[in-house]
Amino acid sequence: MCQKANDLPSRAAKLAKYLGEEFSGCPQMTLKALQETFGVVDHNVFRAATPLAGGVARGGEVCGALLGALLFVGMLCGRRKLERTGESKDYSKCMELSIKIYDEFKQVYGSVRCKDIHLRLFGRVYDLRNPEDLKIFSESGAMNKCADVMAKAAEIAARHIVKESFNV
Repeated sequence: MCQKANDLPSRAAKLAKYLGEEFSGCPQMTLKALQETFGVVDHNVFRAATPLAGGVARGGEVCGALLGALLFVGMLCGRRKLERTGESKDYSKCMELSIKIYDEFKQVYGSVRCKDIHLRLFGRVYDLRNPEDLKIFSESGAMNKCADVMAKAAEIAARHIVKESFNV
């Protein structure tokens, strides 16, 4: 593997951390970091990631950083046309890669749920739908720890993408 490809996971992680600290929005910043790192940008997908923040509509469910990483994987290798999943090579390839990323992310954080990751990182769960909790979350610097999660999600995804030798 060339040196440039070996650098992609680190570059994606650094960019995700910067974007996360500067702008917040876990799925969008993770997705944006991967898009920019690999040079595969789609503004509509970036926009579509908006409501996935805070564990989907700030509900604390699946971590937005993981969702952003998986959205990028879908951009690279997802099903391109309407066809049955069992007949789609794109679907199978994309799912295999997504499972690897999901499983590694879960191994690192012990869960893929935003609420569980909050508890692990902050010792408490923030209700991001509650304006008071959201304010405390923002003012406490918690977003910087979330930016670390974005960096890790981007790094994991980029590493697996490079390992699978996608032509991007």
